[in-house]
Amino acid sequence: MNDSPRELAARLARLEREVSRTRAIALGAVAALAATLVVAATTLPPPAALSPSALAVRDSAGHVRARLDIDGLHFYAANGRERILLGINAHQEPTLHLNDTRGTTRYSASLVPKSGFAVTRYFSSTSKAIATLAGQDEPFLRFYDNNHSWRVFLGISALHDAMLNLSNGSGHLAAEMLGGTEPRFSLYTGSGENNRANLGIDSTGVSALNLSGSTNQVRVHIDGGELPFIRLLTGSAVERMYFGLTAQGHTLVTLNNHLGGSGYSLTVDDGAYMKLFDGSANERAYLGMYADGASGVAIYNADHSVHWSSP
Repeated sequence: MNDSPRELAARLARLEREVSRTRAIALGAVAALAATLVVAATTLPPPAALSPSALAVRDSAGHVRARLDIDGLHFYAANGRERILLGINAHQEPTLHLNDTRGTTRYSASLVPKSGFAVTRYFSSTSKAIATLAGQDEPFLRFYDNNHSWRVFLGISALHDAMLNLSNGSGHLAAEMLGGTEPRFSLYTGSGENNRANLGIDSTGVSALNLSGSTNQVRVHIDGGELPFIRLLTGSAVERMYFGLTAQGHTLVTLNNHLGGSGYSLTVDDGAYMKLFDGSANERAYLGMYADGASGVAIYNADHSVHWSSP
């Protein structure tokens, strides 16, 4: 049935009102969305500059707290300082860095590709190495002073003996302790690391102490074997005094001339006797006990013939 003109006009007016109401709702929604985007743009921090291959993790405040890039995995404090780095260093070594609150590296550990051994380093607040620990066939621990001069070395020698070395502050060896089948303690002086004292046990189990001059020549030798003795020597290794035991276990003291020849000799066994020698080390006088138990004095000529004796 056809609508009358009056009904048709009423229907058109109603449709126009519904369209106007829908348009107003749509415009309000668009305005609200635009306002929300503007507020969000003004409150969120701008994104950090990242390489196309970097991945970042942010905290609720928008700060980057972790990043994965070509150098490795980085962890950051809230102030943006890097605290941990796990990656590959400039020498292509796998590396772990631990940093203090200022971002200064205080600890690092790396693996040397060529040798395969690990190196751990400790640093001061001024980025100077204070200790190094290396794990290899000959592991060692080294300590440094404020001038980065090594002061203490603790490790294993090439012969697999334990070692403790101390430096003089200029990077030169001053003291060395070696523990093994032939333990030794040595003292050194100067940039030439001259050996001035040496206490040790040799391969036969005999202990000995050597004291040397500035040119490494032994001046005093003390031997702790079955027949202990003390020797005093000149810089040219000439023995000038001997104090010890003879092969028979008798006490013996000898004073030698500048060529090392006998000059004075005193021996004590069941009895005691003294001998005097000339510059050619020929015996010239005897004072003491004879083999038969009698005491006496004898003066000899250069050919050792008796010049005078009593009794």
